[in-house]
Amino acid sequence: MTASAVSRKRALPRRLLIAFAVGLATGVAGYVLGRTILPGLIGPDALDRFDLRWSDALAGLTALAMLIGAGVVLAICLDPRRLGRLYRLEGPASAGEVGQARLQAAVMGLSGLILLLPLVFALSGVAGPAALGLIVVLLAIHTVLNLKVWRGVDELLRRTTMEAATVTFFLGQGLLFAWAAAERLGVLPVLTAWDIYAVLMALYLVVSVFAASRRGLA
Repeated sequence: MTASAVSRKRALPRRLLIAFAVGLATGVAGYVLGRTILPGLIGPDALDRFDLRWSDALAGLTALAMLIGAGVVLAICLDPRRLGRLYRLEGPASAGEVGQARLQAAVMGLSGLILLLPLVFALSGVAGPAALGLIVVLLAIHTVLNLKVWRGVDELLRRTTMEAATVTFFLGQGLLFAWAAAERLGVLPVLTAWDIYAVLMALYLVVSVFAASRRGLA
């Protein structure tokens, strides 16, 4: 693979990380404004009827950041010339490059949607096998698209992804054991599977950004 091809391969992940950072900042700002200004507009107890946990806020903000980032990338993909500038090409991006960019954005957006749906269903009172079945179907589609993206990226990005997954596993395992031990000793409260998954997703995203930056991809 030539240096120019490698540069084109790396450009989109770098932009995806930037879009995610912008989305995360927007999500945090929206959450803060919603908790401080919205209650004053619709009543101080208006939000109390929603039984929200700290993990719901963490999952919601992470999902919102993913969805915003995916939307930004998809909007850029509407103009091949603009995508070509992101790829640092001399002209418009090719049909293959546009397709790969759309696929990566779709995976990011679907990741955010899958993370958000359990929270939306629970708060809206929609539960049961039908809701779970929809989530499982979307998760299967997400897995297929993720494998397709994996085949399309270069070896450097594969190594970066594996490095992020490995660090997340060992760091998450250590944190989980420490909490589990404190929980068993009665020092800390009991966590749910949702709490653990919300932290895991947030941890993976942070580690992914760090791994990409260390390898010069961001």
